[in-house]
Amino acid sequence: MKKNKPILLLFLLLITVVFAFSQATTNSPYSKYGIGVIRPSGFSQNFTMGGIGIGLRSDRDIGLQNPASYSGIVVTTFDLGYTNNALWLSDGTESQYQNNPYIDHVAFAFPLIKNVWGMSFGFLPYSNIGYDYSEIIIDSIAGNVSNYSQGEGAINKAYFGNGFALKIDSTSTISIGINAYFLFGSMSHDQKIIYGDLPSVLNLWKTKDVAVADFGTDFGLQYQKSFTKSNDEKYKLTIGAIYSLAADLAAKKTELLRTFTGTIDFGTIKDTASFIDDVEDIIQIPAELGFGISLEKQNKWLIWVDYKTANWGTILSNDLLYSYQSNYSM
Repeated sequence: MKKNKPILLLFLLLITVVFAFSQATTNSPYSKYGIGVIRPSGFSQNFTMGGIGIGLRSDRDIGLQNPASYSGIVVTTFDLGYTNNALWLSDGTESQYQNNPYIDHVAFAFPLIKNVWGMSFGFLPYSNIGYDYSEIIIDSIAGNVSNYSQGEGAINKAYFGNGFALKIDSTSTISIGINAYFLFGSMSHDQKIIYGDLPSVLNLWKTKDVAVADFGTDFGLQYQKSFTKSNDEKYKLTIGAIYSLAADLAAKKTELLRTFTGTIDFGTIKDTASFIDDVEDIIQIPAELGFGISLEKQNKWLIWVDYKTANWGTILSNDLLYSYQSNYSM
């Protein structure tokens, strides 16, 4: 029984984290669009260093951003992240403060063959949806039109990765790595439009639920060179690259459009205008390419830079209200 306790505790921890990831962890009206607010990819070390990680290689920290770095792990490593997401919203006349604490990630890494083969797996959020707002539009014909919008959900990421290192010479190593991941989760949107100045006109109520479940892959490459200066000062130069494949994620969508009379809280359903039940759909995510370089003076200092680009401009929007644009970060 004692031998099974760590396995049982690990299982309970993973179940708790998966449940926690399914909760709304953002309060942003921008999460209404697309797949929501995309979360940064990385763990504790990456967050404390401005989000970089492509050109980093550690023997104890899990380098999710570049799976080639797993080959450098020399001890079993556990990483649990907790985040407090504070957001202040203002439209010029009203302001609102939102606070969302949540478990950010849980991950494990360990060496299978020290300095040659490392493995890692874990869970983390990929994107979050969470909004609740209302607005009144004054139309020249309809008068006051009230728009109430709510949404919640999350897409989560479970990954399993391996990194392999090949020694070129006594001071140089080249590593390759691969992450296979599974994206899963659901998104719910609820919108009501009420024509307050036209009592004879029926109001609209639209709901949309999307469930996502599919696989993806990303790759990593690293080169590390160690050298010593004449005064015995030791340095490490690491150059890295990553590439994430574009994917068409399998999804199922349910949409319901109804008319009703009354208010947002008390109303009577009049008719169903359209109903799409559990139809197959796809959610596109773009390819991502990144490069990174770091220079470390052993136990003294570390300088680094990363560059990443995601080709969102190739993704077609199915909503006239928004479109995607490619982006980059450095």
